[in-house]
Amino acid sequence: MRVLNDWFKAVRADGLVLVRTRVAAPWGFAVEAGDDVVFHFVAEGCAFLRGPEAQALELKAGELVLFPRGDAHKVSHSRRGKAAPLDVFLAQRNGVVDSDLTATTLVCGQFDIERHLALPALRALPPIVHLRNVAEAGRSSLGDVLRMLQDEVETANFGCEIVVRNLLSTLFVHFIRDWATNTTHEATDWFAAVRAPHMARALACIHETPQRAWTLEELAREAGVSRATFIRHFNASVGESPHDYLTRWRMGIAARLLEQTDLRLGEIAARVGYESEFSFSRAFKRARGTAPVRFRNATARVPRRR
Repeated sequence: MRVLNDWFKAVRADGLVLVRTRVAAPWGFAVEAGDDVVFHFVAEGCAFLRGPEAQALELKAGELVLFPRGDAHKVSHSRRGKAAPLDVFLAQRNGVVDSDLTATTLVCGQFDIERHLALPALRALPPIVHLRNVAEAGRSSLGDVLRMLQDEVETANFGCEIVVRNLLSTLFVHFIRDWATNTTHEATDWFAAVRAPHMARALACIHETPQRAWTLEELAREAGVSRATFIRHFNASVGESPHDYLTRWRMGIAARLLEQTDLRLGEIAARVGYESEFSFSRAFKRARGTAPVRFRNATARVPRRR
């Protein structure tokens, strides 16, 4: 799907493995609420997952569960198993391999994504996504990635961290692509918009050329529908107006550029469709609650490039 290509390039889910262990009962850990998409993959044995309000969910071998909105939850050996804080569990169990035949092998982690860019997609997902039998041989590309991930985290080898990070990014791509392809046609959400040819064309235009001064008439023309029909369908499926979606996308791209490059504000403004540094700074502060310079200083975590 053309519409997803630039979306994936911009969102860029950087993965991190939090837990990799083969652990015998009793065990359990609690994950606090956060901004990251969290996942748990049971490679062997079983585990039980409990959210704040949901009933305990059993995870069997080969099953994957994701928390797209980063909700707090607990993972343990039984439905009512005690759960230690995650940092305590990691200090005691991470990387440990129990020889017990009934032990559970877990690979758990998170995707660090630009949530403002990904929000319409994440908002369209249920709070908990439970994927069954995804790791069966030959069943799907997603399962192939999970098996490679399991092999990599269980084998100490040079370059392991780089391979795992790339596999996690690939895992996220396969998950979103499979969900966009396989969700029901009755759904009315961002994924439905991605599948609908006329809406997909408009979304692709926004993703590919956010610097262009798009009007509703131009986007409707790209979609091949009337202005009124375009606005109605866009609002219903995406969950916000075309203008709000375009602004969200622009600010997400700008945030990436502020965090990862040394480009001047005027250059960033031009890349996301603003004629002046002032108008861009005002729009960015309105969207993110802080000025671009302060955002850059607060998120200076990696070497920047031009």
